[in-house]
Amino acid sequence: MSRQQSLLNRLQGRLLAWQSPLHTGRLDPLTGLGTHENALQEIDRLVTGNVAFTLIRLSVDNVKQINKTLGHALGDQFLVALTQRLLALDYHRGRLYRLGGNEFLMLVTQPEAYEAVTNRLREHLCVPLELDGTALVPALSIADLRSPEHGHEPRRLLRRSAIALGLARDANEGYYAYQSGQDQHYERNRLLLRDLVRAVRDQQLQLVYQPKIGITNEAIEGFEALLQWHHPAFGLLQPDEFLPLAAQSGHMALISDWMLSQVIQQLADWQRRGAPQYVAVNLTADDLEDSQLPKRLLHDLDAHGVPPRQLMLEITEQAVMRDPALAARLLSELRVEGIRVAIDDFGTGYSSLAQLRRLPLDALKIDKSFVLDLPQQPEDAVIVRASVMLAHNFGLQVIAEGVETQQHLSLLAEAGCDQAQGFLFSRPLSADKVLPWVEEYRAAHTKPASETNIRLS
Repeated sequence: MSRQQSLLNRLQGRLLAWQSPLHTGRLDPLTGLGTHENALQEIDRLVTGNVAFTLIRLSVDNVKQINKTLGHALGDQFLVALTQRLLALDYHRGRLYRLGGNEFLMLVTQPEAYEAVTNRLREHLCVPLELDGTALVPALSIADLRSPEHGHEPRRLLRRSAIALGLARDANEGYYAYQSGQDQHYERNRLLLRDLVRAVRDQQLQLVYQPKIGITNEAIEGFEALLQWHHPAFGLLQPDEFLPLAAQSGHMALISDWMLSQVIQQLADWQRRGAPQYVAVNLTADDLEDSQLPKRLLHDLDAHGVPPRQLMLEITEQAVMRDPALAARLLSELRVEGIRVAIDDFGTGYSSLAQLRRLPLDALKIDKSFVLDLPQQPEDAVIVRASVMLAHNFGLQVIAEGVETQQHLSLLAEAGCDQAQGFLFSRPLSADKVLPWVEEYRAAHTKPASETNIRLS
């Protein structure tokens, strides 16, 4: 008899005491536990009996890696052995289910047991398992919610537990307690994902442009292109709400291509009107892994007669660190053609000074989180001064975003910052308002003609 079959027989023996009325119908063939359908039946029975209970849902996050590196047979043994540990807890009184794959659910009806579960579950489950001479430690994500506090309809409760478990996987400690209203947020995100491709096709996306101003000379140094979405149901959406969904769903390349194409067309239009501008566009980690991006980008610039030097690409530290060597090669290929490169949100990521030195950069952007509280936070002032000094030592210009007051601007000037961007100068402008704004700004900051030309350096 195999070790897996022996473990399974022991589990089935332990389960005999729990089979009726908790597990009616088919059982999970690997673990002998109740299935998703059994869980729905038991939740319905508890709700009908007005019994308060807690759903604790957990996933064994390293099963896929074990299957890949050590084989599915050992992965199955791992799940069976972990099931035995779950059964030994007895908090659930037999209300234990395998929902499929690497996910389990337990229903706890005793309040005193609930505390024991949440406080000691990892202690019980994450001790190394010795299987075929290999020590394997379960990596768990855990979520919980309560009925009737968070609902009383079985399928809705299970859906909400799945939402909470997804958030637990992203949490630092691998745990998340469901909060009322999160399924509405989940549904909103689902609808946004559904509509994302349509947004590009139906021209629901639009670009707005925020000026960058030279701190010492007050000259217009360029603009940053920012994305917005006019959703037919949800109204105006900012990029922080939908771009993470695009990245998760694989739609980021579609949006990036659209954005770059729109910016280049707009640059060409301004150039035809005798008012060339410089515009910065944000790239993502996915863009930096697209080996064909330089070829497409340079082709579009040439086709529209736009000099590459009018375009700046802004990349975050996090995007670069996914594959620093690849990012450096791609950016070098673009920069040698005249396109400028800036590191965005500096100070919020994980790049080392060595990586910063190797990247082909022209500018460094200080994240607004360090700028907004400059007047009140001496520590932020220290960070800004150090960032400016570091960037200048590398021969880079420094751009500060989030500049909202004259005090912000004065402190940045004292620190030696080169450019500023924020509401102090202008909110983001639609494309048709950029040139009128430029004329108005120049009229208010009259300088000799040689100093009013837009430039990046």
